[in-house]
Amino acid sequence: MASRTKQKEEARARRLAEERARAERATRERRLRMIGGVVVSALVVVAVFIAISSGGGSGTTGLQTGNKASQLTTQVDHLLKGIPQTGARLGDPSAPVTLTYYGDLECPVCQTFTLQGGFPQLVSNDVKAGKVQVVYKAFQTATQDPNVFKTQQVAALAAGQQQRFWNFTELFYRQQGQEGTGYVTDSYLNGLARQTTGLNLSKWQSSLGDAALGNQVQSEEQTGASVGVNATPTLVFKGPKGTAQPSSSAVPNYQQLEAAIKKVA
Repeated sequence: MASRTKQKEEARARRLAEERARAERATRERRLRMIGGVVVSALVVVAVFIAISSGGGSGTTGLQTGNKASQLTTQVDHLLKGIPQTGARLGDPSAPVTLTYYGDLECPVCQTFTLQGGFPQLVSNDVKAGKVQVVYKAFQTATQDPNVFKTQQVAALAAGQQQRFWNFTELFYRQQGQEGTGYVTDSYLNGLARQTTGLNLSKWQSSLGDAALGNQVQSEEQTGASVGVNATPTLVFKGPKGTAQPSSSAVPNYQQLEAAIKKVA
């Protein structure tokens, strides 16, 4: 049996070994934390650099910049290519069916319908083929400030004086901010105008003061209220056989839009 002295020495050796092991683990953990911190910091710097250099982030106005903005403009131009525009009208004015689209540019449901619902396919198929024309009319729902609503609608109508209403509107929906954040400013609207292909910026800016455009916005709202519009988007098809609306879905798909067209065509 080991002497008491030897037992004490062995216990001391084990304790020292355990303390060294704990110290080594602590050192490794500190090193890992330091390395991790350096890596994270480096990744953050790289991400910021990439965002700045690629132009994929939003500026203070909430608009996309650089390559991302160019991509959005290209998408819009491709969608609308070859389709005539007159004011807020998209498509051949002699098309047998007219879709009246009551909308609010800040309305998130309008955004969903215009970008993800049946609208893109309607434009690509029926509007481009001359079967349907679309007329956009202003109706305030999501926009909280009536003055801001009027300003943004006038901005779109001013683009419409240069046959660019739908280019401006599609870009607005693609870069729509969060509801109620007050993102629609003069800087935001000017940024959209600069992104709009073929728009004469100085002419557009001059048109913003056209009282007739403000009166048009007010008239469209009054007309909408008189026919029972109380939400956006409200979609009304009119053709040789009368009028029809898509099914009660807030965001109708293409099949639902086609069903409404067949009722009136």
